[in-house]
Amino acid sequence: MQKQMIQKYINNFRRHLSAFLRPGIGLKALIYPSQKDGAVLVFHLGTNLENDDEYKPISPSIGSILNKIEQNAFGGSLESIHFSGTNMIIEANKIIFIKDDNPKEWTDAAAKKEALKIVNSGR
Repeated sequence: MQKQMIQKYINNFRRHLSAFLRPGIGLKALIYPSQKDGAVLVFHLGTNLENDDEYKPISPSIGSILNKIEQNAFGGSLESIHFSGTNMIIEANKIIFIKDDNPKEWTDAAAKKEALKIVNSGR
C-alpha cells in the first residue's frame, strides 16, 4: 500500500467525520499496512485526543495484523483469513477499518460514505 494514498484517505475520513463530532473530540489513527492485501486502520476517538497518525511496521497479511491488535470481533488463528472491500468494526471509542488494496476503497467518496455510515449507525 502506498503511504500517500493511505494518508489522503485518513485526512478525508477525519474531515468528513469531524463535521459530526462535538468540539474537543479528537481522532487518532493507528495505521497497520499489509505487505500484500491492504491495511488496517484503527481510529481512537476521545475528548482532547490529538488528531495524530501513527504508522506501524508493514505486516505480511491482514490476518497477522488482526492477531496483533486489540479487537473483539475475531478470534483464533487469522493468518489465512481474507477480506475484500472495506470492513468496519465499531467498538467502544474505537473504529477499525479493514481495507483491501483496491484504489476505489481509498477515495474521498469512500471516506465520506464510511463516515456517514458511522454517523447513521447510531440512529
